[in-house]
Amino acid sequence: MIAARPLQPAIAVIVAVQLLGSLVGAAPPAATPEPSSQIFERRLAPILKSQDSSSCTQCHFAGVELRDYLQQSEAATFAALRQRGLIDTEKPERSKILEFIARRPENSNALMEKARETELAAFRDWLTVAVRNPELLSAKPASPLETELPVEVIRHARRDRVLSSFVDNIWSELGRCLNCHSPERNRNQIAKRGQEFVDSISWIVPRDPAATLERLVADGDIDLDQPESSPLLTKPAGLTEHGGGPKFLAGGGTYDKFLAFLKDYSAIRGGTYRKAGDIPKPPGELAWLTEQHLKLTDLPQGVLAGPLKVELFPWDEQAKAWSSQRAGFAEGPVNAQQRVFQSMVSQTAAASNAAAVTELRRQPRLAAGRYLARVWIDRSPDGRTATERHWERVGELEFSGDWPPGYQPPKTVSARALGH
Repeated sequence: MIAARPLQPAIAVIVAVQLLGSLVGAAPPAATPEPSSQIFERRLAPILKSQDSSSCTQCHFAGVELRDYLQQSEAATFAALRQRGLIDTEKPERSKILEFIARRPENSNALMEKARETELAAFRDWLTVAVRNPELLSAKPASPLETELPVEVIRHARRDRVLSSFVDNIWSELGRCLNCHSPERNRNQIAKRGQEFVDSISWIVPRDPAATLERLVADGDIDLDQPESSPLLTKPAGLTEHGGGPKFLAGGGTYDKFLAFLKDYSAIRGGTYRKAGDIPKPPGELAWLTEQHLKLTDLPQGVLAGPLKVELFPWDEQAKAWSSQRAGFAEGPVNAQQRVFQSMVSQTAAASNAAAVTELRRQPRLAAGRYLARVWIDRSPDGRTATERHWERVGELEFSGDWPPGYQPPKTVSARALGH
């Protein structure tokens, strides 16, 4: 028998490593990347088949869904997205489709953010692999990507545009409503009317127009089926019972603003707009409520029946003439017994004047100076409840000076000259 010889040191190390490897298991081979086709079928195809809302609905009321960007096969989807310029084959992480999905509104929620992250990861992982597939790179689109609605309607139904319209048309007028409907102003009514009632009428969410709009819909103050019957419109216009009384003139400028927004919003939510021609034309003028008041005293007998509308035109020093663009207006009933008209003033700006619109939204207030007031009386047969007014011009008044905000003292102008 041959005696066993001890192993040389180098050989011993090799054997030890081999033995250790056999005990703990050899290192697994590098994982094979999942084919793009499998990623598509497993993570993107379910989006195409799902009827659930995607994260797109956080920015769009209508016309855009993530499934609109998918087709029945991976190759058709890749080719169509590439044709639309939504895929960057050199730097897939910069693809526009990923940019679109990643966009989020200011006020998002955890559930939708989770959905967005899932969608974004699925598209990103698929594109990272897909752009290295020669067959996909050479694929031709079977049909172009088409959204259900034209781009004009899609843009009109964007939530940020709708919210901007809500701010310009409704939120801008909330100075009429704050004392009763804002929880920052109405707490003093709790002792008289009760906590539950006061909370129920507190539909204004301070400093949050988006949440305020959502609450108005949830509380039924906006009627999406019959917008002209919305309590948000009919109560402050005095057309239905309102504990606070009329806040603006039915059929007047503020009423028209409210009604225009409500009709447009309801049409968007109801999917009424199907083509660009269905969209209402944008207003040529914006109006925001100021904290200034105009008071006309000594009204002549001929205008005591009211209501009155007063349009305000500033003096153009450079042209040495009255401006053709009105700076504001005031509307409302007349106190015939005291021969007085008093109303809050709305400042106006031409929608085409970007600088004036920006300043109007920042701080609505008519500047001190010289003004021409054109006075109109309504000749509608049904007086206060008319939803269409027939204005007849009765005269003009000139005044000048400072114009401080506040109910007391208002800007007071004698209207005695209207009788001549």
